[in-house]
Amino acid sequence: MKKIFLTLLSVYSFTLFGATPAVEQVKGDSLECLTNLSVFTQFVKQKNYVDAYWPWRWAFVNCESSSKSIYIDGAKIIKSKIKEFKSEPDIKSAYVDTLFMIYDMRMSYFGQEGYVSGLKGSDMLKYRSKTQLDEAYQLLKTSVELQVNKSKATALYYYFKSVTSLTKKDILTKSDVLEAYASVTEYVEYNLANNSKSKKSYEQALEKIEKEFEPYATCEDLIALFDLKYSQSPDDISLLKRIVNVLDKKECTDADVYFNSASAVHAAEPTAKSSFSMGNLSLNKGKFSASVDFYNQAISLAQTDEEKSKYLLGLSQANIKLGKLSSARDLAYQSSKLNPDWGKPYLLIGDMYLNSVKTCGTNAFEQGMVYSAAIDKYIRAKNIDSSLSELCNKKIVLYSKYLPTNDDAFFSGAKDGDSFTIGCWMNETTKVRIK
Repeated sequence: MKKIFLTLLSVYSFTLFGATPAVEQVKGDSLECLTNLSVFTQFVKQKNYVDAYWPWRWAFVNCESSSKSIYIDGAKIIKSKIKEFKSEPDIKSAYVDTLFMIYDMRMSYFGQEGYVSGLKGSDMLKYRSKTQLDEAYQLLKTSVELQVNKSKATALYYYFKSVTSLTKKDILTKSDVLEAYASVTEYVEYNLANNSKSKKSYEQALEKIEKEFEPYATCEDLIALFDLKYSQSPDDISLLKRIVNVLDKKECTDADVYFNSASAVHAAEPTAKSSFSMGNLSLNKGKFSASVDFYNQAISLAQTDEEKSKYLLGLSQANIKLGKLSSARDLAYQSSKLNPDWGKPYLLIGDMYLNSVKTCGTNAFEQGMVYSAAIDKYIRAKNIDSSLSELCNKKIVLYSKYLPTNDDAFFSGAKDGDSFTIGCWMNETTKVRIK
């Protein structure tokens, strides 16, 4: 009986699902077609794939061009059969062949090659990774190249998995892994930003992709590969964007290839984000005047107050490097005003005060008051931004050790709790704290 059943499951046979006698093709809009389509559709909606099977089989054999649902729902029904016969390899394999046939017929009658190739390739990798890996890779590659930002999360993950699997077999190379990673993460991130309906699926896909990529993710390997790519195609903006995206994600931004690529991308397509990135890069490379120009450009291109707040804080840091401390503090306050729940502007001001201890304090008491002013800012930062509590508390504990003693305060004519105004560039009023 098993042999007879398997024979009846042979791929591309229209007696696929049982001993069905030869039937003259029924027109797709016939009453029988409409009836069976309606019946199996309702069962599938209820996830009752057992009862959906026979009316679906009839429609598949007799009405193959009448409705795309024959193939969409058919894949669900056959997958339930694959699961049902998971402990019987021969029967399961025959149903897997049937599933692939469903995808082929769907493309034949209804097109959507990119989308359906992704479905077929994903399932081929899932069910036949040992015997049809290369074919799965080709299907998934085709899918991703045709679908780009419209690629399903599963297709993107399985495509990347097929690349890493072929690399382990020395059929593909690290360079292929890198190219694939850059592409799929770009498409995943696009959907995370623009596809709220399927966001969870893309988040899960990205997590799996990152795990697959871990063995290839060292900065040394990435930079070596990208140096070669950049030298070969220094004007390929698409490549340069991928270089920036990958190195940024992996925090390999100190490399010259990152700076050169980011500069070229920004020059070709300046955005607020690219301006900010160039400001950060210039700041890290000691090009402070250039960083000011980039931050100002980012501020002018910002779309939201939150973005502008972030860019203003970058500009504040650039002004610190240029020794313009008063301007830097003003910019930090502007940043805080635009994003009142963000504590980093006050954290930065506190750090600015710490760096001015020696220049703004002529004796132990005055220097202790500078520490007190810094502590004020750390307290403010953690009160409005709980994410900074741990860091700010550590700073408060550390720098409280440098507050003035009772003797320091006494000889300066001050006592605990008094107000005290620090001169210098700060012109800041704080309270006397005694350690």
